[in-house]
Amino acid sequence: MSKKRKRVSRRRLAGQRVLAHVPTFNLDTGNHKPVTAARRYIAASALVPPALINVRRNEHTTDRFFWGEKGLFSAQYAEENHFLFPSLRLIVDRVGEETLFAGLEAMGDEWEEIEEYEYAFV
Repeated sequence: MSKKRKRVSRRRLAGQRVLAHVPTFNLDTGNHKPVTAARRYIAASALVPPALINVRRNEHTTDRFFWGEKGLFSAQYAEENHFLFPSLRLIVDRVGEETLFAGLEAMGDEWEEIEEYEYAFV
């Protein structure tokens, strides 16, 4: 039996490209849960959004978080909804939509069209 290929969404791939321009920080959980360790690290380091925080839970598992203007989110949520974050919009404007999203139009998947992003400034 052949293995079914996982469909990659253009929307998430676009978000991954945007988040590639965000500073990333790596840490271990210590005695805390991953989200608590991330929050403590943000407070201790006085991190300014946007930032990606990779929290290593054990040798097999790493949790990824996005530190945005409105708080701490999962990195997957930020990838899929990158247009909701004003700081990510600044990155898109600085780098250029043509550069970041080049080649995504050719991908054939069933997500809504992404040619025109409507950025929400929340």
